Amino acid sequence: MRIFSDIKSYTSDVTSLIWNFILHRDAYPENAKLAVQPELMVNVIDDPEQCHYCDFYDINLFISRDSEGKPVPNSIAIKNMASRYYQVG
Repeated sequence: MRIFSDIKSYTSDVTSLIWNFILHRDAYPENAKLAVQPELMVNVIDDPEQCHYCDFYDINLFISRDSEGKPVPNSIAIKNMASRYYQVG
């Protein structure tokens, strides 16, 4: 059973993880990646060695810059990734 029943709640969770990474980057391992456990749709940001049976994504793919140059979650990239796991329609 998936923890998130729909793409909207899933993208919200991933966006929150990315915000946390942006705000507390020093708290994460240097080689951290977004890890998705597809069967449960559990998401974490961690060292790939710490997550088995996960799909891994470079976190930088999900970070863009706002008009002031500050890092923010890239909602388009997050939705594109989420659509791999949830059918949109």
